[in-house]
Amino acid sequence: MGNSLAAGSAPTPLGRTHHPCLTWKIHDFSAMPMGQDWPINCAPFVFSGYRWFLSLTPLHRTIPFLSVPYVALSLGIARGRGCLGLEPGVVMAVEYEFSIYNHSDHQYYGCKATHNFDVMHFYTKKECLIPLKKLLKSPDFLAEDCCVFGVDILKMDVIFPEEMAIVVEKSAAAVQNLFIQKLPYIKWTYGVTIGNFLEQFTERFVTSKFELDGQKWYFGIYPCGNRYSNNCLSLFLHLDGSDKAPNEYGKLVELTLSILDEKQGKHFTRKTQGLVVFADKCQWGWSEFIPLTTLFDPSRGYLVGSSCTLKAEIVVVGSYS
Repeated sequence: MGNSLAAGSAPTPLGRTHHPCLTWKIHDFSAMPMGQDWPINCAPFVFSGYRWFLSLTPLHRTIPFLSVPYVALSLGIARGRGCLGLEPGVVMAVEYEFSIYNHSDHQYYGCKATHNFDVMHFYTKKECLIPLKKLLKSPDFLAEDCCVFGVDILKMDVIFPEEMAIVVEKSAAAVQNLFIQKLPYIKWTYGVTIGNFLEQFTERFVTSKFELDGQKWYFGIYPCGNRYSNNCLSLFLHLDGSDKAPNEYGKLVELTLSILDEKQGKHFTRKTQGLVVFADKCQWGWSEFIPLTTLFDPSRGYLVGSSCTLKAEIVVVGSYS
């Protein structure tokens, strides 16, 4: 899906691009965690009636462990009804441009690509922009430890269930500022015990809200899984930002969710492969968090009677404004 780089191929030379529909300014760029080939997401932005995500990988290799690490971008679209997302069964072809800003000549440079989006392919492949080593030494692209990336969505066509062009908006461009935190990072932890878990074995339920950093949060649980899972429990952490303007409250975090083992202490844990953003009304988690056979295994301590304990750990790496 799409025309992104084949493994090991040479990146396309950068060319001058359009002014982006989203400008993403990353301050204190050199303080960004770069130890893994993991993506870092921008806060969600709305364009032409859909909710999008721009994702940055500062240490991407076209051949794992062998090739020169590149700074790369990918583009994602939200899934599901009611959240400005792509609905199941729809396939949409999108033409877009990724870019990086040259502070010296005040121009954006990048590359053009295409991708067919559906609910199972909601992120493009990574497009290499510039070698990380070159970027970190370049006053053109890294000025006062600030690097600016962009994406412009040029064309959108629904190719299934019927061919239909979508009018691409040319409204004012969105601008996001991400400020990377210096070490040590702030860490939040919260746990909740659901005493009547089996009695709530419905399509979906949520826990009571709790407060962290002056904001309300809650867990969303699909005991039998949501539409994207197969015989697994789905678990998400939600930020209730309904009383905030979009991007008024935004944190770049590493998220860990756990179901605690009350018998042996061998907790079932999943951690994000990269950094994600909580902003506005937002959720992050896993559709296939834990297989139901594992959850109900009597030799484990995930369910004690009808009681189940969930825990969230949030490491704050940056903030948005």
